[in-house]
Amino acid sequence: MLFHSWFFILFAVAVVGLYYAVPVGRENAWGGKFRRILILVASLYFYAVWRPEYLALILATIGVDYTMARLIDRFGRSADGAVDGVPVANIKRNIALVVSLCFDLGLLFAFKYLGFFEETWNTLVAPWMGKPLNLPKLLLPMGISFYTFQSLSYVIDVYRGKIPACRSIANYALYVTFFPQLVAGPIERAPHLMPQLALEHRFDVADLQAGMFRIMQGFFKKAVLADHLGVFVDGVFNGVAAGHVSELSPVELILAGIFFTFQIYFDFSGYSDIAIGIARIFGVRLMENFNAPLLATSIYDFWKRWHISLTSWFREYVYFSLGGSRKGRPLAIVNVLIVFFLSGLWHGAAWTFVAWGVCHGVAYVLERPWRKLPVKHPWLGRIKTFALVVLFFTLFRAPDFGTWLDYIVGVFNFGPFASLTQAYILPHGDAYLNGPLTLCGGACVHSLFCVDNDAVHIPAALGVLVGLLIWGIRSLVTRGGTRGCVVGDEPGVWRWTWCLVYLLAIILLGRFSGQGFIYFQF
Repeated sequence: MLFHSWFFILFAVAVVGLYYAVPVGRENAWGGKFRRILILVASLYFYAVWRPEYLALILATIGVDYTMARLIDRFGRSADGAVDGVPVANIKRNIALVVSLCFDLGLLFAFKYLGFFEETWNTLVAPWMGKPLNLPKLLLPMGISFYTFQSLSYVIDVYRGKIPACRSIANYALYVTFFPQLVAGPIERAPHLMPQLALEHRFDVADLQAGMFRIMQGFFKKAVLADHLGVFVDGVFNGVAAGHVSELSPVELILAGIFFTFQIYFDFSGYSDIAIGIARIFGVRLMENFNAPLLATSIYDFWKRWHISLTSWFREYVYFSLGGSRKGRPLAIVNVLIVFFLSGLWHGAAWTFVAWGVCHGVAYVLERPWRKLPVKHPWLGRIKTFALVVLFFTLFRAPDFGTWLDYIVGVFNFGPFASLTQAYILPHGDAYLNGPLTLCGGACVHSLFCVDNDAVHIPAALGVLVGLLIWGIRSLVTRGGTRGCVVGDEPGVWRWTWCLVYLLAIILLGRFSGQGFIYFQF
C-alpha cells in the first residue's frame, strides 16, 4: 500500500477517525485497549495488503522475540547455581538472546541474501569446486530489514537491562508493526516508542495540524521533487546499463549523479515526513530521521544527519558491542569499517551496496585526523562532502560494477554533447516532445519530460525547477534547512502560506505514477 495513493489516504483517515471515536478515561477503562487493538489490526492489514502470506513472517518474528525477551527477563531474576563459575541464569539468558538473533538474522538472510550468496558462490567458488548452487528464489518481504532491526533492538535492550520485558504480546506486536513506520522506518527503540503507544492519547488540534503539515511536506518531496528527478536519472542510468554511455555527455552523467543524490534524499526523507506526520496525529512522536544531510561538512557529519535511526542503531548495537574506541585506535578503525560494511550490506544484497558502505567507511576514517581542526570556510567542507556523497551514490544507483565503471569512464569522456533521447529504451518512437529546453547549448533533453502512453504530461523539468525553488526559499526561512525544513514551526500566516504553496505545487506539478519509495526495496 503506497503512502502517496488515494487508497492509503482513505485507510489512514478511517483509522484515525475510529481511533478518536473510541472514548478513553477512567469511565472507559476498555477504551485504551480497544484503541491499541484497532491500530494493531490496521497495521497487520496494512502489511497484508501487499502479500497476505508474508504476514506469517512478521508474526513469527513477533512470537519468537516476545518469548525470548520474556525468558531473558525471567532468567535475569532467577537465583540458579553456576557452571564453571558462570551463573546458570546467565547461560540461559545468553541462549535466549542467541536464539532470537539466529532466528531474526536467519530469516533476513534467507529472504534477502540467499540469492546474493548463490550468485557470489557460483561466481567465485563454483569454478574451482565444480559445484554450483541452485537455491530457491524467494521474494523479498517488504520492510523486513526495518522491522527485524526494530525487533532485535528490543530483545537486546531487555538483555542489557535497559527495559523490562513487555508482558502483553499485543502491545509488543503493535510496537513492531505500527504502520506509519513499519516498512521504511524510522527504526524506533522500545524505550522511546512503547510507552507512547501505551498512553491514552486525547484528540489534540495542535497534533493534527503539525501532523498534516508534515504529511504535506512529505508528499511535496515525493511527488514534486523525487519522482520528477527520477525521470532524468532513470533515463541516464538505463542508457548506461544498455551500453549507450558513449551517446551521453559527461555533463549529463554528472547531472544524473547529482540528481539521484537529491532524488533519494527527497524520496526517503519524504517517506519519513509522512510517517512522522501520521504518527503525530495519533499523538506519537517518532524520532527524526534526517537533519539536512546534504549540508554536511564531512562524511562524519553526513552520517550524523542521514538516516539517523539506522546510524544510531549500528552505533549502539554493533559498534559499541565490538568495543567501540575503548581498545585503541587501530581496533576502533576496524570497528568503523565493519559497521559501514554491514550498513552497505543492509541496504541491498549486491556488492555495489557493500562497496558504497565501504567507501563511506574509508572516507570516514581518512577524515578523522582533520575532524577537530578549526574550520574557517565550512562551505569548502560542504562542497567536498557533497562531491564524495554524489560519487558514492552512483555506486548505490548502478545495478552492477560494470555499469558503474562505464559511468565513471563516461564522466571523463569529454566528447561532443549528445542527446539524452538515445538513452531511453522506451517504445514511444516519435512521441517525444520537441520542447524548448536545451542543456549547455546541446540537443533537446527529451528525458526531462514525462511521457506515458504517447501522451505528453507536465514537464518533469518544470516540476523540478519550481519544486527546488520552493524548497530553497523554504530552507532559507528555516535556518538553512535544519531538520529538513519542517513545516508548522512558524506561527500564523506564514505556516498557512507554506501549506498553501505545498498544496498547489502537489496539485499542479505532482507526478503520481505509482512509483514506490526507493527504500521500500530494503
